Amino acid sequence: MSDTLPVCTADPWIDIGHGVSVQKRYLDGVLHGIAYRHTCNGRPDSPDFLSVKPEWADGWNVVSLDPLTLSPSVLCRTCQLHGFIRDGRWVPA
Repeated sequence: MSDTLPVCTADPWIDIGHGVSVQKRYLDGVLHGIAYRHTCNGRPDSPDFLSVKPEWADGWNVVSLDPLTLSPSVLCRTCQLHGFIRDGRWVPA
């Protein structure tokens, strides 16, 4: 068993339009997910997390890392904001 803790890092937040920002998050240098935030039910910058494949079996497919494109669409279960992250931009559904 290793005594080393995993190293968690993150890129800066990026505004992708329509009030949505994303941040790529890594564990030991491997992309593990995309944090995203938006105004949700009047609360600014409410965060959520999109796990990505292959690190997470039930995660989003990373079609392109730069510009960021994920599949399938993203749905906020709280406020029902729904859209796609395509070519580094938020595209409302």
